[in-house]
Amino acid sequence: MLEMREIEVFLAVAEELHFGRAADRLRLSTSRVSTLVRVVERRAGTLLFTRSSRVVRLTPQGAQLYAGLRSAYIQIERTLEDVRRAGSVGGGVLRAGFSTTLPEKLRLELIGAFESRYPDCRVVASGMPTTDLFRWLGKEWPVDVFVTWMPTAAAPVEPALYIGEVIHRVPRAVMLGAGHPLAGRESVDIEELADGGHPVLYPELPLWFGELWAPSTTPGGRALALRRLPANYVEDVLRLVAEGTLAHLTFTSLLEAYDRPGVVVAPLTGLPPMPVRAVWPAGPQQRLAEAFAVCCADHTGEPGDDPDDPDQPDDADQPGG
Repeated sequence: MLEMREIEVFLAVAEELHFGRAADRLRLSTSRVSTLVRVVERRAGTLLFTRSSRVVRLTPQGAQLYAGLRSAYIQIERTLEDVRRAGSVGGGVLRAGFSTTLPEKLRLELIGAFESRYPDCRVVASGMPTTDLFRWLGKEWPVDVFVTWMPTAAAPVEPALYIGEVIHRVPRAVMLGAGHPLAGRESVDIEELADGGHPVLYPELPLWFGELWAPSTTPGGRALALRRLPANYVEDVLRLVAEGTLAHLTFTSLLEAYDRPGVVVAPLTGLPPMPVRAVWPAGPQQRLAEAFAVCCADHTGEPGDDPDDPDQPDDADQPGG
């Protein structure tokens, strides 16, 4: 049976293809690295490296052993990290809020993933409008962490919010009344709503957030006729849209949670998908909330924010993170 240090030495030499660099990386002497490689070769019963005065190469058997040991080593490290996190987090109850317009399936998946990783923790979930987030600033939050639409990784607000990595992305859509001129379209481009012809409702949100939710100008530089919503709940938005000729920028997943006669939701092109992130304040449950955010991002495996990708928002680095 190979010991962990022997595995680490073999992997380091296989990756560096140089005994000296592997020794520096592991903070061992070169002679110690050579000795441990010979131990691994003896246990494997075959030569794993060919060596000369200038070149070190893996033999076919060495390459085979590297492929197997590397994946196992990564899994061991991940398991140890999970145990370390669990030890630092401890048990307890996490109060988690989820935006009411998020897909129900996503909420259940995230809770299940967290409780599986931290079996001593339990999640108590509740649904809340995204606008509630901004009412809580400077006050006591009713939840420990809130999973919601968050287009930026660095919110310019005080007190500072902690914002996790992207958990999910949902394509944009436009909500229209059944009698709206664009209601019969298979999709609508954001440019078609410009120049005041189709007023766009947007929720009562801080200006920085509202601009990311419903920009005042289209990517083509044309103005959108924005009208602030006199409502905070999706049910009120649905009623306003159904009764008039207004448009509301939303997400393709909306009708998974809401279905109202007289309202249609069409895919919207021209705007990037909206990211979903976990957001939490400083406080006694901060460590548990951060563990939840990390677990959610790990579970979905969404790519992070890439400033070179035109389909992703241009986020700054997260403060205090």
